[in-house]
Amino acid sequence: MREQVTVTAVLDEEFITVSCSSGACSGCKGSGFCNTKSRTFTAWNKDHLPLIVGDTVSLYLPTARTIGATLITLIIPLLFFPLCYYLASFFGLGEGLSFLVALGGIGIGFGLVRIFFRSREKKYMPLVVDPTT
Repeated sequence: MREQVTVTAVLDEEFITVSCSSGACSGCKGSGFCNTKSRTFTAWNKDHLPLIVGDTVSLYLPTARTIGATLITLIIPLLFFPLCYYLASFFGLGEGLSFLVALGGIGIGFGLVRIFFRSREKKYMPLVVDPTT
């Protein structure tokens, strides 16, 4: 999937900060679930294209990778809920306390997901592509 965005800051040769225009959001199929509306996010300028603030660039978001990242973000924390609940029950904690431990398991799951994505930052980051290709 390709999206048109505006460069809001050049962080260094490899990374830029971009923002979607409201027009791009209205045409995007995922706009109802997007968390970047009226915010900026970082993109990877892999080919070191000469960019300046205000440039409009194309971002490439591989569909399979985007879907995979969404599944990882949602499934891992949800798997930790029953796992922590049953472990807490196994160790003799009451139902209420087991539930609280299970909620903590969701937090642990989100923490692990965050570590996973931080360690693979470039792989899951939107890629700036040459508009002529």
